[in-house]
Amino acid sequence: MAEPIRIAFSPGRMTLHSYAQEQEARERAEAEQKLRDSERLTQENTLESAVLAEFYRYHRIDNTYGSRLLILNPGDKGDKLTGRLQSFSVGQTQEYKALSYVWGEPRFTDMIFIEGKRLAITDSLGAALRRLRPPAGQPQLRIWIDQVCINQKDTVERSQQVRLMHTIFKDASQVLVWLGADPAGHASRAFQTVEALRSIFDDRLLSKLCKAKGGNCDWIPAEYWKSLRELTKLPWFRRAWIPQEIGTDTDALVYWGSEKIQWETLHGGMRQLETQGWELKKKHKVDVTAVTILFRRFSHLSTDKTAAQARRSFIYQLCLSAKNVATDPRDYVFSQLGHPSAWIQTEEAMIIQPDYDNTVAAVYHEIAIRALTTDSTLMVLNAVSDNGEARPPLPGGRSLPTWVPRWDAGRFANVIGFPGRYNTSGSRRSGITKASFEDGYETLVAKGLIVDVIGNVMTKFTSSSFNPDSSKKEFIQAAWRLCRAKPAAPQSSTRDKDKDKTESGKFTTQGVYKPDITISALKAFLDTLAPVARLTHLSSRASNPSPPNDTSAYHSGIAALGKLFPASSFSTKHDPRKLVAANAEKVNPATWIQVAEDHVVHRCFAVSKELGFFALVPPTTKTGDVLCVLLGGETPYVLRSDPKDANRYLFVGEAYVPGLMEDSVGLLASGSEFKRLRIR
Repeated sequence: MAEPIRIAFSPGRMTLHSYAQEQEARERAEAEQKLRDSERLTQENTLESAVLAEFYRYHRIDNTYGSRLLILNPGDKGDKLTGRLQSFSVGQTQEYKALSYVWGEPRFTDMIFIEGKRLAITDSLGAALRRLRPPAGQPQLRIWIDQVCINQKDTVERSQQVRLMHTIFKDASQVLVWLGADPAGHASRAFQTVEALRSIFDDRLLSKLCKAKGGNCDWIPAEYWKSLRELTKLPWFRRAWIPQEIGTDTDALVYWGSEKIQWETLHGGMRQLETQGWELKKKHKVDVTAVTILFRRFSHLSTDKTAAQARRSFIYQLCLSAKNVATDPRDYVFSQLGHPSAWIQTEEAMIIQPDYDNTVAAVYHEIAIRALTTDSTLMVLNAVSDNGEARPPLPGGRSLPTWVPRWDAGRFANVIGFPGRYNTSGSRRSGITKASFEDGYETLVAKGLIVDVIGNVMTKFTSSSFNPDSSKKEFIQAAWRLCRAKPAAPQSSTRDKDKDKTESGKFTTQGVYKPDITISALKAFLDTLAPVARLTHLSSRASNPSPPNDTSAYHSGIAALGKLFPASSFSTKHDPRKLVAANAEKVNPATWIQVAEDHVVHRCFAVSKELGFFALVPPTTKTGDVLCVLLGGETPYVLRSDPKDANRYLFVGEAYVPGLMEDSVGLLASGSEFKRLRIR
């Protein structure tokens, strides 16, 4: 008998063969275990169905425009939360409500039973559902809730549902807002204060009395102001998804603990406090913009031309929401995609598709490129500046080009480049296309003009800089001394020189603004701190029949200095306060201080080296950085020479520079022309 043929396997083949045998053995063991478990569960008839089925399992949504509704069963206090999920097509007419709330801590320790099967939910949602569900005996509540109606573990489904969220909230019969529990009992007092404020500002006599008393309104108890302040601090107002959910025309009802108020009523009271009671809100530290910035932001069409331009800028919408909080950093962008400005009409597509498989860095980089190539302006560059604090590293450790905003660390102040307000380069078209990028889209090539170099720069302003009782107000005087360091015109005598030295730090009408000798240095200085355009915008929002002009803004600034500083801070011979006395009826120092605070906080005052421009610049600006004008830019910008490549620049941020805010090219040296600037 012939011996059997023996096949000699290589060590690698033997290892693979052994692995395959082990895998087959494991699969056999698992199949046998499943069979034993199935036989055991069949015999144990006493087990509840919820335990048998364990947790609820989602079925994939096949329809591109499909979603789910929670049909919440009524119940009494102490009853389990129960209901079922029902499919529906978004955009079709049917009655349902939508819930806007804060997830809270990412601990799923509460439970709702969907068709008898358990679905873990956060404590915050559990509290909301118990507050909002109908009492026993009432009809079921048809409601859309992201945490329940979206399979959060399915990134494909999450991406698809994000595209529909704006429509879901817009088409709902009502949005129910859950602010959370109210253990301290603030809700009743806060809502009563809102109603009281509406009554005060709707009544001319009461409103006038309030202003005459310096915004005291001392008939409203202090604890009511505290409750209103606590209302604006609630996490709901800071959640990234809230603008999309509450910013439509849909009727909304706000719940806080056991109290409730109409959303329109809440906004109305806070809006009046914002536009008519600035000193009042400042005194009681009420963050009214937490409410007013949300109202109908995704739907309201403004008749004001400049406001309409802002509404068309998707980047500006991202700026408005940059102080919000998102668990996923990509949601700082994705949460705003329901806004009309996210739709690119020429492409019939959204500016970016929500994709949770993309990295954070990739999303931020892509939206910057898309904004630059579809918007025609440079608004995305105005969003780069922040408050100068250290930023946490991006997930994955990847760094971004300096011209790409970090939306997860957007703690910057109000942007200077409000869309349509300024036109520094004389053109609103940047000419940037896909061909304007180099090094794999890492380097931006823009047409620009270097104006001057930063000669001196100060410490950044704080909110206390305009408080007469704070030592930080000395920042204003220090900035003024910086302006006066190089007098525009030399004095003719020794005696005049000595006198000028003694008054060099005092506010005076003497001296002109070097880049434009037709205006005084003090006027340019006050415009740098509180631009006339912003004063006009605020006055129009307050329905002021006569918004300030260039002269009244100047006089209002002088009056504000008079409130902040003693008489000894003003020049004896050239006292600017004399101008105010003759125009007292047009002076509004409170409004000027309000605009100045909003404008300068987290920014620095600087003076350029050669031409003597005054400038308000980002807090990261250094001596030696350059002021430049970029084609299509709303404002001037600050760049820094790249230490690794002399032919490139690093982007620092936007700037406000009197004399450069409107078609500045004509004010610069003759023969100037835009050149290609590479920004890495």
